[in-house]
Amino acid sequence: MRSLLPGAVAVLLIAGCTSSVTGTPTPVPQPVTASSPEAPGSVPIDPSADGELRVSDVAATPDGGLTALLIADSGSDARSAFVRLVPGDGGLTVVAVAEATTFAHPSELVVAPDGTVVALASVPPEAGDVALDGFDGPDLALAVLAPGSTQAELRQVAAVEGLGSPDSGNGVLSPDGATLVASLRWTVDGETVTRLATVDVATGEVTSTAPLGVESATAFDLALRPGGGVAALVTVLDGVDRTLLAEFDAALQPVRPPVELAAGGSGYALAVRPDGTVVVSVSPPAGEAETARLVVVRGDLVQTAAELPAVAIDLAVTADGAVHVSWTGADGAPTLATVDLVSGEVVGEVALCASGVAGPVGLSADGQAVLVTAACYEDGVPSDLALLVS
Repeated sequence: MRSLLPGAVAVLLIAGCTSSVTGTPTPVPQPVTASSPEAPGSVPIDPSADGELRVSDVAATPDGGLTALLIADSGSDARSAFVRLVPGDGGLTVVAVAEATTFAHPSELVVAPDGTVVALASVPPEAGDVALDGFDGPDLALAVLAPGSTQAELRQVAAVEGLGSPDSGNGVLSPDGATLVASLRWTVDGETVTRLATVDVATGEVTSTAPLGVESATAFDLALRPGGGVAALVTVLDGVDRTLLAEFDAALQPVRPPVELAAGGSGYALAVRPDGTVVVSVSPPAGEAETARLVVVRGDLVQTAAELPAVAIDLAVTADGAVHVSWTGADGAPTLATVDLVSGEVVGEVALCASGVAGPVGLSADGQAVLVTAACYEDGVPSDLALLVS
């Protein structure tokens, strides 16, 4: 198990991809090797930017690199950006910046085996009526960035009979990269309707749907199961919030009844280990003295693996069983930590900055590097940082 030591990290400043990407792709500056006390080894992408974008997700590419998706805060019309990062001996290097239309939360990244990066993105109405249905609300689309491309191609996620065009969703790619397995959400008569679905990445067509099998529920995070199908982190909204883990086979049929993880609390992220064990971050009920936890689920057995000082908003699990999590501590510092699931101990941690909000975590394709992100604040000025631990 690796400890996360300050001397073993390099920091990349991602404060520059904002409205500067509204036209042609932003030229990538040469890496800056000089360090500063605030962000050792930082590399500005666009020094003139006004800090409108935030890291929405990060994902690894097959060649060892990583891609970050940056989107604007709610209400902003700033265009989104795909930022291509390559780890090296000196830390991270920005090798490409590609633009996309304005995206809203939630928007996330998945990567195909050939390196194609796909954002499952909610497009707000101010960015255009992607579905061409006249509905004054967000539309769900696939923003597809082919290897070497500087412009993402937008493909609408097609309408489903009786429900129309979905508003938002979360998903994972099938192992061959051709199909997105997703939790799609619609607003119908003021209520949220959720369906599991398969989506053809090449066309955006919804090829199948299935119910979650839980009333008044939605799913905000999915992960592939090693035997096929997906594990879904399900939130039930029926007066008392509950968090469940539901598992489905390749035909989107339930593998077993859902298991309850947290009554009155929330689930934040999940990952599936090669043996099928599911690791989930859960928070305690609001106002209660319970601690945030990592739980492991094996079949219908749920066990607390570790108690945490703060809620892990994202996590990544390596092949050797290490769990890397990001949280915002009680002191306001965004932190990356490593948790030993056997002992339940936090075996290493490092703060990204003194004040801010922790962001998504990504693991390189070879499992040798962890990328964690945060929105940091210095004298009230925000900047987005990506921190590499190798």
